[in-house]
Amino acid sequence: MCRRFALDLDWDTVAAWLDVDAGNVRRDRLPTPSYNIAPSSTIGVVAQGRDGHRYLTGAHWSLIPRWSRSMTLPYPTYNARCESAAHKPTFAESTASMRCIIPASGYYERQGKRPFYFHAPDGAPLAMAGLYSWWRASDASPWRLTATVLTCAAVDGPANVHDRMPLLVPSDMRSAWLDRTTDGGTLIEPLREAGTLISSALRFHEVAPLPRDGDGRRLVAPLDRTEPIRLF
Repeated sequence: MCRRFALDLDWDTVAAWLDVDAGNVRRDRLPTPSYNIAPSSTIGVVAQGRDGHRYLTGAHWSLIPRWSRSMTLPYPTYNARCESAAHKPTFAESTASMRCIIPASGYYERQGKRPFYFHAPDGAPLAMAGLYSWWRASDASPWRLTATVLTCAAVDGPANVHDRMPLLVPSDMRSAWLDRTTDGGTLIEPLREAGTLISSALRFHEVAPLPRDGDGRRLVAPLDRTEPIRLF
């Protein structure tokens, strides 16, 4: 599962990378870059609107289905398993026609209590596959955008750390993934197969335990396990 990730790119760079017109970037709704993004915080997402254009905006990281009466669900929804999302009531509607890309510089996984940071070998950003949903508490309340990260079975090197990993979207599948007119249930398996090629090339290293509220580039620094010289 992906419970924490990092994004240290500015939003103009993200918009250019994911082909979002400058006028479609909702800067007032986007969070500041962070190395310690956790569930329930605001994340950046790119999705296709009903007009066919791409938008970059902020979303609550934990998907709340439209039919839910509460924003607090009895189970976590910051991740959704790609194998079952199309059939789960919480994620089925979003899988069909409300899909997004969640940009990241890298993400964290744990092996037991030891956290590891995963990133592209050339430092390129990662396009994590996501689902989104609009939710509001009542007819009188404003709509709120919520989202989740799709995960798949880990492969190759990453599988040595954790059995799950984010599903990554290669550049030649971004348009299909964001297309609201295509049933996402038909895209997940081809996406999983293509995304594993990217995932297999990821680099990773152990990092220090992540603080609850701390931030900064130091969080992705490789953990120094050098033993100090003991004089006594």
